[in-house]
Amino acid sequence: MCLTCISAGPPGKRCNDAMTCDELDLRQLAAPEPMVRALEAADRLAPGESVAVLAPMLPRPLLMELAALGFEAEPEPALPDGSVRVVIRRPGDGEAAA
Repeated sequence: MCLTCISAGPPGKRCNDAMTCDELDLRQLAAPEPMVRALEAADRLAPGESVAVLAPMLPRPLLMELAALGFEAEPEPALPDGSVRVVIRRPGDGEAAA
């Protein structure tokens, strides 16, 4: 099952067949809205689901908060404009966040 898109930008897209997720483009939002929306999206995930967020820069405070809440968050290398895509995943039942 896929998270309903709550994107601030273009409609969500799917990652791949192995891991379905929506993508939220939060790059045009003023602080603290990107963090608020990313945490709301993470909170809506069922065990094993993922969501990707596009942030204007590496969102260190978001990564720390997600880890404290038990989520997995994998930032990808920065895009040419400096923005960063982070895949947020709620561990499945019986899994612990890494």
